[in-house]
Amino acid sequence: MLRRLTLVLEDHPDQPLATAADLELAVFMMADPEGPTYVMLKDPYGGYAQAAGFNDRFRIETRDVYGEGFRHWLAGSPDGKDRSDVVMYYRNHCDIHGTRRCPLPAWGENVLTLPDVLSILSFYQASGERLGTYPWEDVSNYFLEAGRKEKGGFIREIRPHERPHERPHERPHERPHERPHEKDE
Repeated sequence: MLRRLTLVLEDHPDQPLATAADLELAVFMMADPEGPTYVMLKDPYGGYAQAAGFNDRFRIETRDVYGEGFRHWLAGSPDGKDRSDVVMYYRNHCDIHGTRRCPLPAWGENVLTLPDVLSILSFYQASGERLGTYPWEDVSNYFLEAGRKEKGGFIREIRPHERPHERPHERPHERPHERPHEKDE
């Protein structure tokens, strides 16, 4: 069964319903020193697997979307834990940082190779899952914290609205002494 994934490759038109051959060609193009530095497979619900980088140094991530929530995962090297800070670069064209200079922070263990990109994205394309031979770190909190610092559009807290005829202590999920938190500003 063909999964409904769209292939997004930097500087190329999106390819809905991309095949395994389409993905392999896209990853092969990333090996070119002047080629794309970013590839993504995205599903229609907001989930995705992506890789960014160049010069055989890539960071690979997936995101699982659940309604308005998500879990974001960062692939690590099967060879061990290197928690030293590293910065990789990506993007062929960037108006802010210049060509191939958009910073991509990571830890040493997250620097993976082009064969890793092909393995992980091919497995995701076929199954919708993360490849189990790589360790995956849940880095969702990094994205949640970044979202909290931005203004507007980010859901900080989900709770039911008060009904005009109902006092807070009448709601079954609250005890009388508990009050809803005020919205963070």
